[in-house]
Amino acid sequence: MRRWIVGLMIISLLGMIGCSKPIEYTGKTDDWRVECSVSPTDHVKAYVITYIGKDSLTVKNVSYSFMHSENFNYSGNSETSSKNLKISGKSTLEKPYVDEDSFTLHMKWNDKEDTISLVKKG
Repeated sequence: MRRWIVGLMIISLLGMIGCSKPIEYTGKTDDWRVECSVSPTDHVKAYVITYIGKDSLTVKNVSYSFMHSENFNYSGNSETSSKNLKISGKSTLEKPYVDEDSFTLHMKWNDKEDTISLVKKG
């Protein structure tokens, strides 16, 4: 009987670990909406940066840099010019997931700058 209970507990724990949801972070300004997620069990992180500005101008010369984050420590550029620009990326966590409540993303485009605060959902 004791083995049966221990076996059931192990199966339950493994089921809970396998079904864990990604940790999500979101942020928004007048010009940008950002969604990031981290799946500690799969060791995967992803982000989507979307231009939502009301300008009718084409967005170009875009550079971005995640700051104050142990999980998202990346900078990049987009060579694409678009009125509906969407930048996304997905990669493997380089080190174990660090639980953090917030971090920032700094954007530069069309000779403008913006800093977006990303906050953990839930």
